[in-house]
Amino acid sequence: MHIPVLHIDQDIIVIDKPIGVATHAPSDDPYPADAVTILRRQLGIDYLGMHQRLDKETSGVLLFSRRPAANPALAHAFQTGQVRKRYLAIVHGVPRKSAGRVDIPIARGRGGHYYVTSRDDSRGRAARTRWQQLDASPDGRFSLLEVTPETGRTHQIRVHLAHIGYPVVGDVLYDPQRRPAPRLMLHALSLTLPHPASGKTVTFTAPAPPVFQHIGQGLAELIPLDWNDPASLRGKLALAVGRRRPLEMDPETSAYRLVHGPADGFTGITIDRFGEILVISLYDQLLGPAHRALIAALAEMCRPQAIYVKHRPPDPGRLSAAELAELAPTTPAWGRAQGVVTVLEDGLRYAIRPGAGLNVGLFLDMREMRGRVRSWAVGKTVLNGFAYTCGFGVAATAGGAARVLNLDLSRPALAWGQENYRLNGFEPDDYDFVYGDLFDWLKRFARRGQTFDMVILDPPGFARARKRTFSAAQDYARLAEMAARVVNPHGMLIACCNVASLPRRAFRRQVEQGIRSAGRQPEVIGVYSEPAVDFPVTSPRAHYLKILVLRLR
Repeated sequence: MHIPVLHIDQDIIVIDKPIGVATHAPSDDPYPADAVTILRRQLGIDYLGMHQRLDKETSGVLLFSRRPAANPALAHAFQTGQVRKRYLAIVHGVPRKSAGRVDIPIARGRGGHYYVTSRDDSRGRAARTRWQQLDASPDGRFSLLEVTPETGRTHQIRVHLAHIGYPVVGDVLYDPQRRPAPRLMLHALSLTLPHPASGKTVTFTAPAPPVFQHIGQGLAELIPLDWNDPASLRGKLALAVGRRRPLEMDPETSAYRLVHGPADGFTGITIDRFGEILVISLYDQLLGPAHRALIAALAEMCRPQAIYVKHRPPDPGRLSAAELAELAPTTPAWGRAQGVVTVLEDGLRYAIRPGAGLNVGLFLDMREMRGRVRSWAVGKTVLNGFAYTCGFGVAATAGGAARVLNLDLSRPALAWGQENYRLNGFEPDDYDFVYGDLFDWLKRFARRGQTFDMVILDPPGFARARKRTFSAAQDYARLAEMAARVVNPHGMLIACCNVASLPRRAFRRQVEQGIRSAGRQPEVIGVYSEPAVDFPVTSPRAHYLKILVLRLR
């Protein structure tokens, strides 16, 4: 990803933080999905000092120190109230007054949730917020506020505005009605402080995103999609495209999700970008006039070479090849047909066949996990089960794995995987691309004592082989048990599941139960889900992708 830099000198770096990007990540996560890690790689620097943070879904001005010598002056400025912050917030409703001040303590609750409390509560911390109304939508549904926090408590603006009855649009954590929106409508507009070297007062400003400038036009992008209203359709598409700007600006990545269903305001629809190709997936609906309007808008706004449409049934694993062919036409709905397209993901190349069926060669929600595997794989032996086109295999090989064995029940998919190897300058060894049922091969590996440092399990939700069927919701414990028998002592098992109906806790129970049945002891060292920038969710519970990384003893 790429982050816009507003200012840089020998003492400080100021950025315009995008939505979906955390300020910093846990120290043990090697994937660069947070502002600190992205900037270090982007600018080629080793040090960044943090003096403030922004919520993951808040955009705008964020400052870092560039060298330790700048830290004392910056810390003093923040601690003594010499730093002034201004935010823009779009809220539900129109305040009765044009301005106001909230002076109510805030305390931390469960699960990262904060709440207002009394001055007698020892858990509360003083919190003061000033606000001023700048504009309102003609229908009275939304207002634009300028907000100035006088203290720096976590979630302070969101908690205070919700307390006075005007929650930030898109804030499902604090809005009592839990009304989703394509983004949290909170933007850090400016930051004023004394420069740590000169002491001179400086102000840095991050331009307000377009949606904050449209309030006088009614904000059609924030209300439920009206297919008959071009402003509603184009507004929602513009919000979705804007959210993915860090990926669009990244010269090493050209494949990502452009629209992610309800979280972007498009229920039952996803849109994936593969270079100059767009792939629309329709869930439980057929192509109709409304979708043709979507295709026309995408063609105008994104200027792709072709747009393909896939109709996705609930259980594609249960359909025949003929039925699947009807759901995924080989020709595009717009533009000229494309046979093979090469895309980039974190600098690695993958072959995409947009007309090759429901799955075109790369599952985009695994981008960050492929990056983590690449980091972890150095010197390791890796078993890539359910390999498909060997995306994990390419990543592990690029990371310096000693050996990667890719195993799948599709010979064409494995041949496709070998093509991906060659695209990246790796000469594929036929012995490392094994056709067959993973369950049979796991038994064979166990019998002959063949083990691996890392085993990756990324099965489909449902699959049918000659001897058996597999349901991730019902059979994952058995799969984990068999895989655990071929993991080296203190080796890693990466268990993935994309079945939305399987609760996260139930999935973890299955995985840990299976590992213990194999006589091994699991230690969970990582819990992951979809990438936040291009796979946003409508609520913290809406994540469908479940990934456990375990160390086995």
